[in-house]
Amino acid sequence: MNLRIAGSLHSVAVTEEARATPPIACSLDAAQLPDRLTAWEAALASVVARTPLPGGVRLTLSPDAPLAALVELVVAEQACCSFFAFAITVDSRGTAFEVTAPPEAHEVVQALFG
Repeated sequence: MNLRIAGSLHSVAVTEEARATPPIACSLDAAQLPDRLTAWEAALASVVARTPLPGGVRLTLSPDAPLAALVELVVAEQACCSFFAFAITVDSRGTAFEVTAPPEAHEVVQALFG
Protein backbone atom coordinates (compact mmCIF):
# COMPACT_ATOMS: atom_id res chain seq x y z
CA MET A 1 0.00 0.00 0.00
CA ASN A 2 1.24 3.52 -0.72
CA LEU A 3 0.77 6.36 1.74
CA ARG A 4 1.22 10.02 0.82
CA ILE A 5 2.57 12.20 3.64
CA ALA A 6 3.28 15.89 3.10
CA GLY A 7 3.84 15.55 -0.62
CA SER A 8 6.08 12.47 -0.53
CA LEU A 9 5.05 8.91 -1.26
CA HIS A 10 5.91 6.09 1.16
CA SER A 11 5.32 2.36 0.80
CA VAL A 12 3.79 0.63 3.78
CA ALA A 13 3.65 -3.14 4.15
CA VAL A 14 0.35 -4.38 5.52
CA THR A 15 0.40 -7.99 6.60
CA GLU A 16 -2.58 -10.29 6.90
CA GLU A 17 -1.98 -10.29 10.66
CA ALA A 18 -2.45 -6.51 10.76
CA ARG A 19 -5.74 -6.87 8.90
CA ALA A 20 -7.02 -9.68 11.09
CA THR A 21 -9.89 -9.02 13.45
CA PRO A 22 -8.83 -9.13 17.09
CA PRO A 23 -10.19 -12.11 19.02
CA ILE A 24 -13.51 -11.67 20.82
CA ALA A 25 -11.96 -11.89 24.27
CA CYS A 26 -11.38 -9.78 27.35
CA SER A 27 -8.04 -9.86 29.13
CA LEU A 28 -9.31 -7.97 32.19
CA ASP A 29 -8.59 -9.76 35.44
CA ALA A 30 -11.79 -11.24 36.91
CA ALA A 31 -11.23 -9.32 40.16
CA GLN A 32 -11.32 -6.04 38.20
CA LEU A 33 -14.55 -6.81 36.37
CA PRO A 34 -17.02 -5.50 39.01
CA ASP A 35 -15.22 -2.15 39.19
CA ARG A 36 -15.11 -1.89 35.39
CA LEU A 37 -18.85 -2.59 35.10
CA THR A 38 -19.53 0.05 37.77
CA ALA A 39 -17.39 2.53 35.84
CA TRP A 40 -19.38 1.83 32.66
CA GLU A 41 -22.65 2.28 34.55
CA ALA A 42 -21.49 5.69 35.74
CA ALA A 43 -20.17 6.71 32.32
CA LEU A 44 -23.39 5.69 30.58
CA ALA A 45 -25.62 7.54 33.07
CA SER A 46 -25.50 10.58 30.77
CA VAL A 47 -26.91 8.66 27.76
CA VAL A 48 -30.15 10.25 26.56
CA ALA A 49 -30.77 8.12 23.45
CA ARG A 50 -29.55 4.95 21.75
CA THR A 51 -29.57 4.50 17.98
CA PRO A 52 -28.57 1.27 16.22
CA LEU A 53 -25.55 1.46 13.92
CA PRO A 54 -24.26 -1.17 11.53
CA GLY A 55 -22.33 -3.40 13.91
CA GLY A 56 -23.12 -1.45 17.05
CA VAL A 57 -24.87 1.44 18.70
CA ARG A 58 -24.68 5.24 18.89
CA LEU A 59 -25.23 6.57 22.41
CA THR A 60 -26.29 10.22 22.41
CA LEU A 61 -24.93 11.98 25.48
CA SER A 62 -26.36 14.84 27.51
CA PRO A 63 -24.59 18.21 27.09
CA ASP A 64 -23.00 17.87 30.54
CA ALA A 65 -21.61 14.36 29.98
CA PRO A 66 -18.19 13.85 31.63
CA LEU A 67 -16.21 13.30 28.42
CA ALA A 68 -12.77 13.16 30.06
CA ALA A 69 -13.86 10.26 32.26
CA LEU A 70 -15.45 8.53 29.25
CA VAL A 71 -12.24 8.86 27.23
CA GLU A 72 -10.18 7.37 30.09
CA LEU A 73 -12.61 4.45 30.34
CA VAL A 74 -12.55 3.87 26.57
CA VAL A 75 -8.74 3.73 26.61
CA ALA A 76 -8.80 1.23 29.48
CA GLU A 77 -11.45 -0.89 27.74
CA GLN A 78 -9.55 -0.92 24.46
CA ALA A 79 -6.53 -2.29 26.30
CA CYS A 80 -8.43 -5.40 27.45
CA CYS A 81 -11.13 -5.78 24.77
CA SER A 82 -9.48 -4.75 21.52
CA PHE A 83 -12.32 -6.15 19.41
CA PHE A 84 -14.42 -3.08 20.25
CA ALA A 85 -14.15 0.08 18.15
CA PHE A 86 -15.04 3.30 19.95
CA ALA A 87 -15.68 6.80 18.64
CA ILE A 88 -16.75 9.96 20.39
CA THR A 89 -18.45 12.23 17.91
CA VAL A 90 -19.46 15.87 18.17
CA ASP A 91 -21.55 17.13 15.28
CA SER A 92 -24.87 18.80 14.48
CA ARG A 93 -26.70 15.89 16.14
CA GLY A 94 -24.93 16.53 19.44
CA THR A 95 -22.27 14.62 21.35
CA ALA A 96 -22.33 10.84 21.08
CA PHE A 97 -20.36 7.76 21.92
CA GLU A 98 -20.32 5.07 19.23
CA VAL A 99 -19.45 1.44 19.89
CA THR A 100 -19.04 -1.17 17.17
CA ALA A 101 -17.66 -4.69 17.06
CA PRO A 102 -17.41 -7.65 14.69
CA PRO A 103 -20.63 -9.64 14.13
CA GLU A 104 -19.54 -12.32 16.61
CA ALA A 105 -19.57 -9.70 19.38
CA HIS A 106 -22.88 -7.94 18.69
CA GLU A 107 -24.48 -9.60 21.71
CA VAL A 108 -21.68 -8.22 23.90
CA VAL A 109 -22.23 -4.72 22.52
CA GLN A 110 -25.94 -4.96 23.24
CA ALA A 111 -25.42 -6.35 26.73
CA LEU A 112 -22.92 -3.67 27.76
CA PHE A 113 -24.10 -0.64 25.84
CA GLY A 114 -27.73 -1.35 24.97
